Amino acid sequence: MYRRYFHVVGVAVCAVALGAAAQPPKAEAPREPKFVDDDAVYNNLYEKLEELAEAKKPLAHTKLLAKIKPGSARVAAAEPGVKALTPEEVYRLAEPSVFIVGSVYPDKDGGWETGTYATAWVAAADGVLVTNWHVFEDLKGGEVFGAADRSGNVYPVTDFLGGDKTADVAVFRIPARGLVPLAVSPAFAEVGSWVGVLSHPGDLFYVYTQGAVTRYSTYTNENKQREKWMSVTADYASGSSGGPVLNKYGAVVGMAALTLNIDAADEAPQNPARRKPARPVGSHKPSRANEKRQEQKDDKPKPPEKHKPQGSSLQMVVKMTVPGPIILKWVNK
Repeated sequence: MYRRYFHVVGVAVCAVALGAAAQPPKAEAPREPKFVDDDAVYNNLYEKLEELAEAKKPLAHTKLLAKIKPGSARVAAAEPGVKALTPEEVYRLAEPSVFIVGSVYPDKDGGWETGTYATAWVAAADGVLVTNWHVFEDLKGGEVFGAADRSGNVYPVTDFLGGDKTADVAVFRIPARGLVPLAVSPAFAEVGSWVGVLSHPGDLFYVYTQGAVTRYSTYTNENKQREKWMSVTADYASGSSGGPVLNKYGAVVGMAALTLNIDAADEAPQNPARRKPARPVGSHKPSRANEKRQEQKDDKPKPPEKHKPQGSSLQMVVKMTVPGPIILKWVNK
């Protein structure tokens, strides 16, 4: 509250003359953020996906397998803007364009089992989304896919358009129109530059983390193919595969793909080709379908532990992403 103190004589008229113009503008009331109900998001995704699968709306499993072949999706990607944005603006720009891609497969009783889920983002307004190639690997018999937007609309995956296994890029389609595509940068982000990642780690949806580009690396994999990666410090975990890595212009400069644990118990140094990275989503099975979160309550205080606490041998988790120009190679015309 603002208070004014006036002399008794000769000042009251001035105060009236100044009137409202002298009052400082009122601050806007803070807007309430969107609170994510993870259980509601999860249940909505799989309930609607099961309904779509029951109605045979997604691309059939056998047809999906036949279409998972390398090649350019031949989609015209949006071009990046030139106006630098704040981290908050980057989040608001990207949020409507980030989806959850999930799968279900038939069980022996004629129902549906929850498969895996990952992150995807819009590349074209007519329903073209991008995620990692490994999301579509090691599928169960009869497994089919769908994708949910931020508003809870769930669409069947109806086509697989292209991509590449070594690049870890997959492009697919859903029957949606009027989506807002994210631009893809044709240039490699500079080491040290700011990045933000919007993805779905664990069973937590729409988590926004920030960091910087730390390096570019390459090695020959077990199939004698040359892989190229961009590492970042922005956090992500299982469920984040396909999450867009964004620069200060809101353009995609990378895509979350895998993590590499550096553990003190391991022999060091190790060649990445001899250490199998942990892919965040390829084998990620959601946990909410079969078990609920439990709160443990104990009225009695526990005595302090007498033994010395053991520290973790994990020293570092390297976050490895697909660089933007490599994504563009397999998306663009």
